[in-house]
Amino acid sequence: MAFKSFPHRWVMPAVVAGFCAVSLFAAGQGSPFAQSLVTRTHASHPEVSELGIAARTAHGCINIASTDRSDVGEKCEQEDMTPMRTGRAVVGKEGSAIDISLPLHDASGHLVGSAGIEIKPKPGESRAAVVAKAKTIAHEMEKQIPSKARLLGQ
Repeated sequence: MAFKSFPHRWVMPAVVAGFCAVSLFAAGQGSPFAQSLVTRTHASHPEVSELGIAARTAHGCINIASTDRSDVGEKCEQEDMTPMRTGRAVVGKEGSAIDISLPLHDASGHLVGSAGIEIKPKPGESRAAVVAKAKTIAHEMEKQIPSKARLLGQ
């Protein structure tokens, strides 16, 4: 998809339900802080096949960091938004992996977004054990987030 330059913004056109929509992809939209956190966390946890952070921004709910860079700047999916709304994890299946979306808090306990963590279970590893592992990883990330503003790169 082609990017077009406008003053101070990059925009990516997208067709949504027959209408042409514009997804703002401003320089600050994908957060360097959040991306660094995702990259470091992923490096520390080889059992994680994919890791991302979604957050509500001035432009709606978007993915602000991911091990799959093509996801950055994309609109949140329902499983990303539900943990922010309910405070509970959403657990699904992604091929042979388990996809867990968890509410993500800052170090003070304030809700700042959601973490999407995909883990391929080891042989004999239960779904509950994988979810517990994802919660531990999310807690490790939370300790490193001083505030939502910092997470968003503001």
